Amino acid sequence: MKIILNLAKILLIILLLFVLTQNADQYVDIDLFTYHFSGVNLYIVIIVSLTVGAMFGAVFMAFYVIQASSEVRELKRKNRQLLKELENLRNISIEEIPDEDIRPETDVAK
Repeated sequence: MKIILNLAKILLIILLLFVLTQNADQYVDIDLFTYHFSGVNLYIVIIVSLTVGAMFGAVFMAFYVIQASSEVRELKRKNRQLLKELENLRNISIEEIPDEDIRPETDVAK
């Protein structure tokens, strides 16, 4: 699995380099809210937008991982509690069971 992931990363980098070299001589004008940037290299715009997108993705992923690990911790705690309760029920003897918990025997022969 790691090999496939590394191959995908290498292919992505090669694709990015190909796109950047194709746009090395392209210049664009950028209007960002009230700011105006003219004559910016397109590959700079591509690199900055990919970097900002990766940073936002990493932040959102970090929140998701924290939430998932908290949920796992809660489920492990509940699992331990249920296992302890099950072990206690296994160790209970028949004499300790209250009479009201036992169903009355029905007389089938009558």
